[in-house]
Amino acid sequence: MQTLWGEADDETQLISMQVYVIRCRCSHQPSRFSTRRTGRPNARPVERQTSYGNTSRNSSRRSVFSGYKNKMLRSLYAYKGTHARTLGFQVGDKFMEIGPSRDPNWLHVINERGSVGYVPKNYISADESYVRGQPCQQEDPAQESEAPPIDILEFIDGCIEAIHLNASERGGNYTRGEHDALHKLVELRQDWYTKCPPSSHPTKRPAPPPPQRTTSQLSVDSVGSLPSPCLPGTPRSPSISASGSSISLGPPPKEATPTESSAETTTSFMARGESLVRDESSGSSEGHDTSIGYESEMRSDVDSVVQTSIKSLVSQVPKEYLRTLVEEVRSSTSISYTTSHQVVEVVLNSLATALPVLQPLCLHILSSKGDQVDGGADKWQQSSDGRRLVELLEKLRECKDDEQQRSWALHEDEHTITTHLSDLLDLLNTGDLMVCRSVLSLDDFRPLLTLVQYYQMETRWPLRKLLLQVFGAVCQMSAANISYLSASVFPVELTRELLDSTYNQERLRYTSLVLGMVLCMGDTLPYPHFCVMNENFMNVLLDGIEQYHEDPDTEQLAELYLAIVLAFNLQYTTLPPSAANPPKSCEAPEEGEGEVKSQSNGDLEENKDSSKTAMGADSENIIIKLLSKRENTKYFTEKLLLLFNREEDPLAMFDHEPRPPHSVLKMMRDMYSTRATASIFYTNDECVVCDIIIRQLSDLPADDKRRNEYLHLMEGVIVAGRWTEHQHRRKELCSSCANILAEEEPAAVDDQKIINSLMESQPYFFHV
Repeated sequence: MQTLWGEADDETQLISMQVYVIRCRCSHQPSRFSTRRTGRPNARPVERQTSYGNTSRNSSRRSVFSGYKNKMLRSLYAYKGTHARTLGFQVGDKFMEIGPSRDPNWLHVINERGSVGYVPKNYISADESYVRGQPCQQEDPAQESEAPPIDILEFIDGCIEAIHLNASERGGNYTRGEHDALHKLVELRQDWYTKCPPSSHPTKRPAPPPPQRTTSQLSVDSVGSLPSPCLPGTPRSPSISASGSSISLGPPPKEATPTESSAETTTSFMARGESLVRDESSGSSEGHDTSIGYESEMRSDVDSVVQTSIKSLVSQVPKEYLRTLVEEVRSSTSISYTTSHQVVEVVLNSLATALPVLQPLCLHILSSKGDQVDGGADKWQQSSDGRRLVELLEKLRECKDDEQQRSWALHEDEHTITTHLSDLLDLLNTGDLMVCRSVLSLDDFRPLLTLVQYYQMETRWPLRKLLLQVFGAVCQMSAANISYLSASVFPVELTRELLDSTYNQERLRYTSLVLGMVLCMGDTLPYPHFCVMNENFMNVLLDGIEQYHEDPDTEQLAELYLAIVLAFNLQYTTLPPSAANPPKSCEAPEEGEGEVKSQSNGDLEENKDSSKTAMGADSENIIIKLLSKRENTKYFTEKLLLLFNREEDPLAMFDHEPRPPHSVLKMMRDMYSTRATASIFYTNDECVVCDIIIRQLSDLPADDKRRNEYLHLMEGVIVAGRWTEHQHRRKELCSSCANILAEEEPAAVDDQKIINSLMESQPYFFHV
């Protein structure tokens, strides 16, 4: 039979028709396939074919939906639903109509499993023989019999419980169709409950026997066969006794037809739904399904077994399995090692959150990150990044050792070397940081020595540019690499390039940037380096700072030159300013006055000459020596004060430990260590310096080492500067010193010593 929604099996259809005719004969009812006494076909199918609201006017019984309202329906044939809103069924499945249908050929029904949908009307018939398994007795053969109220009530209860069980499997979420079906079923149940005689009202079923299984009897292999509706994907296989009064938790019979299995499931749903529906209609808290509690108990047993299995798996995970996962992700996606590491961490943390049972395993894998140590002779051999890095360095060593090619160009090898350097740079930027550190430190940094030697031998700028980028990536890896490069001949080679004024701006920018990276940590340079990095080199840098800042295109080069000067200044020790004798004409300030009278011009000049003779210039620091002799340092002082106000350090390029001193603050202290360099700043510039010092003394805590540096700078401003002339913000400065002296923390002892020493040398200016 071909229908709109599917095709029925001919053999199944024929058998169902024969069974139906036999049942009708046994119950003394006319078959729908026979004719009535009037000689016309049975009127019931004709009435069923009418659509909603269009039933025959001559019909004595009008239906809101169709002719099957409030009746038990049974399927005549098997049907496989091919649409999302249709229901598939087997022969003998039961239904009840719960809503109207716009198409007269389809019925809107609910089945015994709580599923709502549409079924073809010509596949369904009224269940005329369902009366406790006995044939229906009718007084009028022309009228169809209906199922007893108690049977319909049990069917409704089973449907309600099935809907609740289906929703519990989805975490308690009900669909809109299930909400509508529940409302309709509750209304139908109230109607049929009134029709049911009091003596036949369904009674509360007895509690099931306690479970006999124990946790020790469960195993991981049997997890998938547990009949728990709370576990998604596990089938429910409850069975019920013939009387329907108690539930059997044993497995169903091995040989059972689909119709018998469906009937058993339906009966189980009806029996287990009695108490649940009664609670909804009466509002009481009695009659909860005890089988759900049993299933929850079984689920807790399963969880305990799974947790035990997970704990046993934790001990089998390798120590560095996290690194293995990162390597797999990186080889599959070609992303950086850091990004791959983040991806693996995010996935493991998400699994631990979504599946708490897997949390111990995920945390154990993540904890292996802390077990990874830097260095290790054989660490790089276990990593693809390490093996690849060693291979590239070996190829560059071969290029360096090719003396014939270096002394006389036999063939064009620029493309080959460019490929090696590009791959090396990419690997240093995206590879495993610890592995790259280990490889570069092999044989007392032999790979770095190879790169430095090749840089000396290579004269082509494109290859030198790539090498400078490689050195920049090497400096970013660790402070040990910077220390080795600063002690090598590499800084001298870069200095010679900067001294050559014939190079273009791009080459000067790359060279000065890498030289600043090598010197940024303040590592002590070997003595031979100062033969090249001498006063001539510092003059070139200071001239470039004043020259290049005028053009916006070369302003970046001026900033890079300033960074080199600040980095080179870290090589020298800051000398404390010498205390000059106070002026003789200086008197103590009167009460209410904010300033002390200034001394005469003659006394000032005499005091300057005497202090200059007493202090002298710092003969060791060639930068301070050159600055004291220069006439034009405008841009140098402007840029220095700007960085000092913003607390920025151009040498703070990396996060390596130990941290070097703040280069800008150290330069300010060095410049205020002599009157010659302190006089470079204008009076307004010195007032700005005083404002910054007062701000930092008020904001910084006692345990901050920078406060001690600012106090030393304040001492230099007062002793070597012109503060005794303008005495800018004297009250605020005295108040800040008084607050520091009042502190009781042990960390403030050194700061208090500086203030006490300053008060002893300048007693007329500090009355606190």
